[in-house]
Order: sequence, then C-alpha cells, then structure tokens
Amino acid sequence: MPGILGLISSSTAEPLFNQMIKRLNHLDYQIEKFISDGIHLARVHLGFVNTAPQPIFSQDRRYAILMIGEIFSYKEIEADQIKNDAELVLTAWLEYGFKCLDKMNGQYAVAIYDFIEKKLILISDRFGTRPVYYRFDEEKFLFAPEVKSLILGNFKKEIEYESVSDLFHFGHIFGYKTLFKNIYQLPEASYLVYSKGKIEIQRYWDYPYHEEVYRRRHFSQNEIDIYCEEMKSYMRTALNRQVKKNRGGILLSLSGGLDSRYVVALSDQLNLRPLVAFTMGEPNSEDVIYAKMVARGLKIQHQCFQIRPLDIWQDARFFAQVDDCMSMINGPIQGFAPLRFYSGNRQITLSAQMCDAIMGSTLYRKRLKTITKKAKFDEESRGIVLNIFDIFAENQIKSIFTKSIYNKIKDLYLSVPLKYIQSKMHPLHTYFLLLMNEHGRRGTLSGNIMNNLFLETRMPSYDYDLMDLAFRLPIELRKNQFIYRRAFSQTFPQLAKIPRQGYNLPINVSNTQYQLRAIENRIIGRLKFTPLNSIIQKFQRWNRPNYINYKKWFCHDLKKDIEDLIFDPITASHAMFNMVALRKLVDEHFYTKQDNSGLIWQVINLEYFLRDNFD
Repeated sequence: MPGILGLISSSTAEPLFNQMIKRLNHLDYQIEKFISDGIHLARVHLGFVNTAPQPIFSQDRRYAILMIGEIFSYKEIEADQIKNDAELVLTAWLEYGFKCLDKMNGQYAVAIYDFIEKKLILISDRFGTRPVYYRFDEEKFLFAPEVKSLILGNFKKEIEYESVSDLFHFGHIFGYKTLFKNIYQLPEASYLVYSKGKIEIQRYWDYPYHEEVYRRRHFSQNEIDIYCEEMKSYMRTALNRQVKKNRGGILLSLSGGLDSRYVVALSDQLNLRPLVAFTMGEPNSEDVIYAKMVARGLKIQHQCFQIRPLDIWQDARFFAQVDDCMSMINGPIQGFAPLRFYSGNRQITLSAQMCDAIMGSTLYRKRLKTITKKAKFDEESRGIVLNIFDIFAENQIKSIFTKSIYNKIKDLYLSVPLKYIQSKMHPLHTYFLLLMNEHGRRGTLSGNIMNNLFLETRMPSYDYDLMDLAFRLPIELRKNQFIYRRAFSQTFPQLAKIPRQGYNLPINVSNTQYQLRAIENRIIGRLKFTPLNSIIQKFQRWNRPNYINYKKWFCHDLKKDIEDLIFDPITASHAMFNMVALRKLVDEHFYTKQDNSGLIWQVINLEYFLRDNFD
C-alpha cells in the first residue's frame, strides 16, 4: 500500500530495505528512495498528488522530510495556497516545533530525520488516516504502511493473543498493537521520536470534552438555526478544502444513506465535473434504488455493480494479505470491483465515513439511551461501554477455539476499552471516543486500505472544524441526526425527499417519524425469528435485500470454498480451533436460519494470517 517507510540502522542495509519496498509495491507504484549510511527512507505513492520529489531537505540540509497524504488547511492558509505540502509541514515544524501540529488540518503521515542529532520523528494526523507501523530493537528501527514489510530479517514472529481476542470480539484490532508481538501502530494525533535506541511517543491533540453537551435542556429556535448554519458551512468548507487543488478525476461511492448523499450533492453544488459515482448491491436493494434516484436528480454519471460471490472470495484473500488480517475482512472487500473498473481514469475518491455516527445515527439504540441518562459511570454504564462494540456471542467464541487458546484470549479484548473509562467523564463521551479512536480508526478506515491501493482517498467528514463542531453539538440535537438531517434538507430540499436506506423514510421527516420507524425496525427484526415471519415476508418494505447476502452465498455459491479452507488439515494443524465446534458453527449456518457469516469470516481471516506467516 502507498505510504512512507524507513530503516534506521548503524550501517547500510540496502538489500533489506529493498525487500521492505518490494512487499508494498502491489500495483507498480512510484518509488522515491534516499539512502545515506544507515539512513534509509522511501515514499511509495500513486503519483496523483504531491508529485514534487521527496525527501525534501531544509536549507542547511540538517533535516529531511517524507510525507504521504495532504494538508487541507493550516492556520489561515487554505489548500489552494499550499504549493508543496511536505515543504509546508517542514517549514511550520522548524518554526513552531510540535505545536504546529494542532493546526495542521489534513490526512497524512510524516517522517522527519535530523542528521545532526541522528533522530527520527514520525507524525500522524489527528485521526490516524494513514497507517504507519513500526518495530525496533537495539540495532535498528523500521517503519512502513504495512506490517509485512517489518517481519523481514531476523525478526522473531510471535502471535499477539490480545489482538486475536480483539478480532473475535470487535471484528478488528483495538489500540496500537498488531497480530505480531513487538510490532505496533503509530497512534493517532501523535508524534514518535526515535533516538539512541529508544522511542518516546507524545499525543498532541484529543477530542474536546464539553460536559454541558450531555445535559438535557430545551433549545430555542435561534440556537437550532445557529447550529444548523454552522453544520452547512463546515460541510461545504470541508469538501471544498479537499478538492481545491485537484478538482478532476474524482470518483464517489453513493449508497442509500445520508453521508454519501451529502458528499455527492455538495460535489455537484461545487461544480466538480465530470461527477462519476458508483453503487454496489442487488438491483432491488434499497442502496441501489435510492442511489439511482439521487443520481438522476443530480444528472450525474452513475454505475451500479452487482457483487459476485466468487469475486468476493478471491478478493478476500488479497485483502487479507494487504491489511495483514487486522481488520474486519467482510466489510471493505465488496469495493474491489468498482475500484478496478475505474482504475486508470479516476485519481481521487471522495469517501463519506463516520459523519452520520458522530452526528447521532446510533443514539436510538437501547444501550446508548441508557448511558445517555447517566451523569457519570456506574456498574451498568461501565459494562455497556466496555462491550458496546462486541459483535460476537462469547459462548460461540469459547466453543470454536481450543481450550488452551481461549484461556489465552478470553478477557484480553477489554484492555483497550478499560483505558477509556474515567470517573469524571460522561459515559456517552467515552462511547464517542471509542467510536472514533477505535471503531472508526481501525474498523471503518480499513476500507481506505483497499481504496488507497488504487486512488487517493479524501474524507470530508474528517475535517478538523467539522469534527470539532460534532463534539460540541448538544446530544439533544444529535438524536435522530436532527441537525445533520436539517442542514441537508435545507441545502438540498429535493434530494431530502428521497428515502434513505435502513429507515425507508425521506431525510426531511420529523424526529417522531424516525423514532417510530426505529421501533418498528426493531420489532420486525425480532418477529422474523418467529412463526409470524411468513406474514412479514409478504411485505416488500420489510424484505428488501441488502447489498450483500453472505448468509445465502455461504450456503450455496461459496459452500465448497469455505469447507475446503476451514476443514483443510492445514487449519487443524495450527491447533487454534476446535474443529468439532467449527463443524457445528458452519453446519448451523448452512442448514438453519442462523447467520454465522461474520464469525466464519473471522476464522477465515485468522487462518489466512497463519498460513501467510507461520507455514
């Protein structure tokens, strides 16, 4: 995957460094290298943005900088005033030191080397959008955008069982560990300093905590209007910043939801041409139906991709290799088909991620309603927050692993959420921190691993001003995404009349209608597992297909592939899984109404990791 990488050692190790680069060069990327004695630095990139050669040196040649990604604003400087992003970062850092990072609005990763003090500095943006992994010992320090570049040489490969625990509870890894012991990810909003065989990591920013946001109170119409105007202004500014320098060759993913609709509509309003969007899913799925209506309303180019099970199976294998099996494998892989289709004639993808969640799309859920009412942590809210992102049943996890492996992993997944719980902080704020720092950074953003193989990825929702607004927006005005929906509806009234996926309601209806539909969806979801399901199946609005159907595909199209992999003697030889329990899990999926596809995917994911790295 494109990114920055390096090897700092006491002597030249060019053959090892070239191996590191080779492991990243999946699609014949552009490669820039600098080697001087034991200093090895490189940038692997697509050549679409920031095309000025790197590394860039300070005037006295004491410092060298490498950068992947972009800066969209810095203090009063906006994107179109920035001629060279890496040069801007180096100049600001030389003048203000690490204090400049708080004002550096962008999506990037940076490496700076000091040739006099023999010091390496790695910097991540606020949200960790460009992953950097590292390992070090007494002799050398290595960093790269993929873990596979760090397990070369004399590295001793050992499994990090806390990461296995995360994978089988959250679907991906929390924190800054990896599936290997002694390999770590650079934290978000942080800088790392490596010097004389030691590292130091400092955080330069965190999401703001406004306690008053979580108190219930009445809001005047004037207050509502002010928040709504801010929302509209920041959304437009965020997108405008990210397209000012590169307005052409843009590809947009358009689903049936609100996030992507907002980005596409703003792109049209900003006159980005030609606008090209795609949607994935079955022809009669809500995503495809509503996306087509939006595309027709905007009169933009739009292509639908029906996902093919056999393609998914092959792409899952490739994705597992690219992301080192550290994320939810079944989420991003549907996007390979459109990216391959447009590769070569598109350069940038505008991705809509997490804005709906941070603006309140999940607050209707029962557990979140419970902690919303709590002023501080008690035993109930503590338990909810610790397990809010746990997606698999513990009895299933316990059954599929051997007893010895389960005893190693059973409670380790709690270690990261425990670090977030603070007695003086509102439980709901803790939830939002976990949502953004953990669920978002290594869960949702795992889709960028796939995107960045082909295109430069920009996410308007990850704009500093917009995200600061989200964290000071009162909870009462986030319920049912009230301000978010209102801002969209006022800006794009015609598009707001088109229903959205999941709710099957127009965006501009009342909060009460959204609340009633959420209740209806919960009731229907439960009734589908009762004898009343035969009646429910007669109503189309309750039975539109999703854009994926792993339940069906695993039972038919992919049945043989799954059995061949999971029940291969090689899988049993790894001594991780209880093969009898796996047989039961798979048969339950094949022959009952139970959908075990998520857990089956995680078994496949871990098995790919073991085969790639330990066989």
